Amino acid sequence: MIKIAAIKFGGLAAGGTEKWFQTILANLPKDKFEVDYLYTDSAPYIGSNWIHPDTDPDRKQYMLDNKVNLKHVAVKAKNLYSSTHDWVDTNFWEIYNSKKYDLIVSARAGHQEYPFCHITDVPEVAFITLAGMSETKSNVKKYIHISKFQEQSWVRAGGDATRSDVVFLFTEHKPYSGNNLRALFNLDSKFVYGMHQRNDDNIFSSIPLEAYSKIENEDTAFIIMGGGEKYRQQSKTLNLKNVYFLEHSSNVESLNSFLRTLNVYAHGRADGETYGQAIAEGMSYGLPVISHRSPNMGHVETIGDGGIVCDNLDSYVEEMKKLKENGEYYKFRSDNSKNRFLNDLSIDNNLNKIIKILEQAAL
Repeated sequence: MIKIAAIKFGGLAAGGTEKWFQTILANLPKDKFEVDYLYTDSAPYIGSNWIHPDTDPDRKQYMLDNKVNLKHVAVKAKNLYSSTHDWVDTNFWEIYNSKKYDLIVSARAGHQEYPFCHITDVPEVAFITLAGMSETKSNVKKYIHISKFQEQSWVRAGGDATRSDVVFLFTEHKPYSGNNLRALFNLDSKFVYGMHQRNDDNIFSSIPLEAYSKIENEDTAFIIMGGGEKYRQQSKTLNLKNVYFLEHSSNVESLNSFLRTLNVYAHGRADGETYGQAIAEGMSYGLPVISHRSPNMGHVETIGDGGIVCDNLDSYVEEMKKLKENGEYYKFRSDNSKNRFLNDLSIDNNLNKIIKILEQAAL
């Protein structure tokens, strides 16, 4: 039995990195691994106004249901003025005991980061989910990246390619038949575009709704689950008639009902994605995807041939039109999207690779 200490600031949030990390820990075989999950709630950032998503009750229950040992770590703040982003007023070292564990598993940004910078006596597997930062830490047996784009960025920043590997960010999301939201919004037979995103104005992209404004008519609609307030303001400014907003939810049935309502997953994000779990969830239903270029381009790998990453607003508009008006083309993208999910983005074809990496690291 391999005893793991998994460690993550804000580790029970419903965000992409956290949800993926939770999925890995929850699905590790219980006859091979025993997992203690040392997590914090959200806390203020010293040096930034950004607020990390807080602990989500549904995600906490998910971990308990999957028999992961939860160990809450108190922290008053995260200090970005320190190079290692130290945790302020934390009881981490009262809870963590290196003698209890065979392996550390982390999900983090990629640079020397607290508390891992002080843990050198236990082997570690580090899941790196941001681009452009790196470290070389002797006890880390493997650095796992969620896309080739992200790995290449990390290596260019000085990361050790010989200890690097790529496991695509995957989801255990299971599509199934059931209710949708068309009756709720009186959508009838409308062609519906949409996306879901966390409530954060910092990642707002003007492109999806601006593109939609060029094609909106009585036969179309656009739904956003979550998303920052700027989307609502933009909808009013553009005087859009058939745009609807839902509260962000980590509830699986709520998410599935939303996804079953869509014809196209119309994605947008200012900084782009190092991969894009929300996109993968849409692809589980065979939704063709439209997105746009951005500083982080990991979502190109997520989407593959299941959609298009557009160079500009005009090409985004044209793709919206083409998917609505050309049934044969729509089926081509939809089939590709579903196959891409099944072959590369679902848990079935990815977890075994992670299990082998963890077993080898713990030797």
